[in-house]
Amino acid sequence: MERISDQLRGIVALEIFGAFPAGLLNAAAAEGVELWNSESRDANTLRVRLFEAQLPTLERLARRAGCEVRVLDRVGGREALRRVLRRPGLLIGLAAALLLLTLSTFFVWDVDVRGAESISRARVLRALEDSGFGVGSFWPGVNTDVLRSRVMLRLPELAWMTVNVSGSRAVAVVVERTEKPEMYDARERADLVASRGGLIRHMNVLAGAPAAEPGQIVAEGELLVSGDLESLTGERREVRARGSVMADTWYELNAVCPAEELLKTPKGVPRSRYALVFGKRRVNLYIGSGKPIDGCDKIITEHTLGLDGLFSTPLRFVRERFVPYGLGSGGDYSPEASARRLYALLEDGVEGQILSFSFTDGRSGELHVLTLRAHCTENIARLREGSG
Repeated sequence: MERISDQLRGIVALEIFGAFPAGLLNAAAAEGVELWNSESRDANTLRVRLFEAQLPTLERLARRAGCEVRVLDRVGGREALRRVLRRPGLLIGLAAALLLLTLSTFFVWDVDVRGAESISRARVLRALEDSGFGVGSFWPGVNTDVLRSRVMLRLPELAWMTVNVSGSRAVAVVVERTEKPEMYDARERADLVASRGGLIRHMNVLAGAPAAEPGQIVAEGELLVSGDLESLTGERREVRARGSVMADTWYELNAVCPAEELLKTPKGVPRSRYALVFGKRRVNLYIGSGKPIDGCDKIITEHTLGLDGLFSTPLRFVRERFVPYGLGSGGDYSPEASARRLYALLEDGVEGQILSFSFTDGRSGELHVLTLRAHCTENIARLREGSG
């Protein structure tokens, strides 16, 4: 921006000749004339640069100091303005470009989504498009309240949303609906059953009648705590069983990977294709169809004309880079990576503590097989609604 400002003010390159040109520099500094790029050619000749508006002051000071001033070059300023005025077509084109840029700010050319977590960004954009708001929309004619109602009808997961527009750039701010916790009737009968098989170590029954005991081996789905209680009168009473049952459990997880598979390897020279997109219309800057090239990975890069975060224009420059590859047989098996994934799966599935684990790596035919065996302790009590 500073360089553009200097060009608009105009810069003049001068050659000063006199008996004592250094005295002129001192006088110019006292008058507030800004000089730079000072270069001494010889004892009587000096070359400097200054802003065009300060040239008359320097010429006046030069006459007092008995020095001659010769203009070597002019950049920007009035000289640039005169050149532009001699080309009316350039002025008309510049005015038309400014007019189109001003008019384009009344249309939306970029839509962003903020606040979406469980719901995808693509769904929000699709709902906006179906509600009549998207790329190319005339935003001053959009009723935000009506748009909000239409989008929320299409996306019941939203609790609130709004659209903020700034310089042809729209931001849809959404707030997702918080799901209500599961409600249940404390008087409704329920049992506790085993979520998986194991050896019971400890039971903590808060409500209900124990149907198993520590040291007992139970299978998946077996009754642990019953919701049936007997009263002193001999009548059966139904409750909602509550409690925890800690048991030893054992896991065996397997990871299978082909011993040999086809792997991509770089081959040949990458190629690029270019295109211009104006709004929703695309103009290919190459000959041929837009189909992908066989045997190549396609990498797309888009650049939008505008200032990021301030405004956007409907013009986008698209580059499609095709990187050729070859297919060769090889192995991509990593026991360490497979072990990390198996252990992560085990941690996600265990509702307790992993006491010990071990890995066994082997091969079966054309497959690598990695086996994880683990001994855990966890709460295996799971609620089962209804009668037993």
